[in-house]
Amino acid sequence: MKLKIFTVYDSKAETYLPPFYMKTKGEAVRGWITTLNDPQSSFCQYPADFTLFELGDYDDQDSSFNLHETKQVIGNGLEYKNAQNN
Repeated sequence: MKLKIFTVYDSKAETYLPPFYMKTKGEAVRGWITTLNDPQSSFCQYPADFTLFELGDYDDQDSSFNLHETKQVIGNGLEYKNAQNN
């Protein structure tokens, strides 16, 4: 199965968070919205500081990575905060 690889950039810390894997971009966006609206998370408290990126794909059949030439911006936290999961 191919999984998509994502990361979040923290502009205040000037670093990328460890990558995570999801089946689809839609799953990543749904999780992003949920996290951004969790009052206990720093993502919720400082949404402008965080941006979600897609890095590429991972194939668990042969353990290969296929990374995009450049990171694909999915969106900044402000764009998704208070969005509905549709």
